[in-house]
Amino acid sequence: MTGAAARTTLGAVKLLVVNADDLGYDPEIDRGILEAHARGIVTSATAMVETPFAARALAGAPRSLGIGLHAVLDPASDRAAAELALRRQLDRFAALRGAPPTHLDSHRHAHAAPAILDAVAAVAAVEGLPVRALDGAMRAALRARGVLAADRFLGDAARRPAWSREPLLAALASLGEGTTELMAHPGYPPSHARTSFGAEREIELRALCDPAALSAVEAAGARLCNYAEVRIHLAGSPAKGQAGKPIVD
Repeated sequence: MTGAAARTTLGAVKLLVVNADDLGYDPEIDRGILEAHARGIVTSATAMVETPFAARALAGAPRSLGIGLHAVLDPASDRAAAELALRRQLDRFAALRGAPPTHLDSHRHAHAAPAILDAVAAVAAVEGLPVRALDGAMRAALRARGVLAADRFLGDAARRPAWSREPLLAALASLGEGTTELMAHPGYPPSHARTSFGAEREIELRALCDPAALSAVEAAGARLCNYAEVRIHLAGSPAKGQAGKPIVD
């Protein structure tokens, strides 16, 4: 299929990326992410690359799982420092995975800070990488810089867990046209990482692996994919405005 034909075909569908954050953070979190991909609706993950567990996580993840970079950036740093840190982590990602990331986001959404967003957008524009847009204003700012971003974002890290069964099914039933990223944090309670987000990961894992979740995606007329396919779709579509109202993390 030619690129033009692919874009024509994709234009009429709903594309859904279900992204699991924090790959490489902890072996038990990694185990849950891979299970959510094998048994559930997770199609994508974003990985930390400077942890003791990153090499094993990136080497062991199946190629069917699209993997982006979960950049760990200091929200108080200036643009130059953030760009340097991001470039270092991109190089590390490529060395561990043998390929560039499918897209970019950041740990604890550090790129919500203006200077960090400037750095992320500058690097993403050069590398041709989509970036997670947390809301309409960020989406517009990224697209104004020539950076690809999904039309909608669903997720709320402040809600613990963000996705239990019923909220997940409701969100999937309301999917709009275009591209949507749904952020999730599946996993098992971490064995090494010190995080307040532990037991809740199992609740998200169960929800994402519930057969009703896949049924809800199909009933909504959506197609599960990762950012590799979204990049093709977004690159061939005009920038869309503030379509839909995201649940902002």
